[in-house]
Amino acid sequence: MSSSTENAFRASISEVFDNCVDFGINTVYVHARSHGDAFYSSSLFPRTKYLGGNYDPLEIVVEEAHKRRLSVHAWINPLRACSSADAGRESGYKIGSWIGGETRAVLVSGYYYLNPAYDEVVKLIADGVTEIAANYDVDGIHIDDYFYPTTSASFDAEAFSASGYSSLSDFRFANCDKFVSSIYKAVKSVNKSMLFSVSCQGNIKNNYDYMYADVKKWCSEPGYLDIIMPQVYFGFNNSAQPYEKCCAEWDAIARKGNVPLVIGIAASKIGLEDTYGGTGKLEWVNDKEILARQYLSARNLESYSGCCVYSYNSIFKPSSSVKDKVEDEKEALRNAFIKNGDLQ
Repeated sequence: MSSSTENAFRASISEVFDNCVDFGINTVYVHARSHGDAFYSSSLFPRTKYLGGNYDPLEIVVEEAHKRRLSVHAWINPLRACSSADAGRESGYKIGSWIGGETRAVLVSGYYYLNPAYDEVVKLIADGVTEIAANYDVDGIHIDDYFYPTTSASFDAEAFSASGYSSLSDFRFANCDKFVSSIYKAVKSVNKSMLFSVSCQGNIKNNYDYMYADVKKWCSEPGYLDIIMPQVYFGFNNSAQPYEKCCAEWDAIARKGNVPLVIGIAASKIGLEDTYGGTGKLEWVNDKEILARQYLSARNLESYSGCCVYSYNSIFKPSSSVKDKVEDEKEALRNAFIKNGDLQ
């Protein structure tokens, strides 16, 4: 017999997916693990603190999504473990045994992050992916841009010293390669048709200078990913990263490896000043139909395989201060979907 909390969760998810279908969305990316926790039944990670009850959230998500012919991808943050305040929740789990040792789980600005230099860390990440892929009928596994949380050498000094590498950056690139490829292998070992996607930082340089994510390699060599989904959360007039120029650079990378390119666009910026936009900082406040124009521009890219809108709440539950602006942007984007035959 279903509990009231389970029924409430199902009702909430049903509303979310109904809105997605009505809008023309065909794929949803839903958090399955955000902080070393589990939004599903797991033997490897504690249940998320964000949901009560003893039902299986991911089971309901998959069921309700597929009822509506929506593809659903389980979104995980593989290296972000937990806040220092939540460390006790990991007691009895592998991450809990690492906390305090400052090698496998390292404290950075109040959060523990897993150190991918160690084989047992990579194994836990891969085993977590296998657990989801084997037990749930998800259409894909997805990770975003939480790679190395810091450039500080102290994060992995011990592992680097023992590694034999002379370059810290080369060492970290190799570690990210290892855990990303381990996720890919875990996915394909369960279901070869299941997709693995990565939504890295839109600024290509940041992936190399701060994240140690060799996105060009992942797109050009087999065994890393099926879809690249850069977060091109920039306006057309952004001084440092103008949208169309940034998209063109990603298209060149995707073309080299014949990888499908999905452009991430930022509904979260609608009606707000873009602090890092330079001369284009007021574009999201003053200009019109930005999302629709970005979608139409992206469709011209040779490797184009779709647009992903971040985030659900930004489109369907905006704050009152930007609600009118969001409604105009939403209507323009949906009309663009209709005009180009891209409704579900």
